[in-house]
Amino acid sequence: MLNSFWHGIAAFFEFIFELAKPLGKSIDIIFMVLIAIGLLYWLIYEKRVISGKTRNYLADKVKEKSK
Repeated sequence: MLNSFWHGIAAFFEFIFELAKPLGKSIDIIFMVLIAIGLLYWLIYEKRVISGKTRNYLADKVKEKSK
């Protein structure tokens, strides 16, 4: 049972990599751009939190529902 689970995951990743193969080096550029956008967002967000312009919603704890 568990063996078929791992083989299913392997087949999924093989399928994804086969789709990415024709993209060649452009997939690297896509990932670099996405990482750069995420990094810029994080740095701008961090600057705004430190300066007190916004609350740190990424660190807020989830409130439990009271019954």
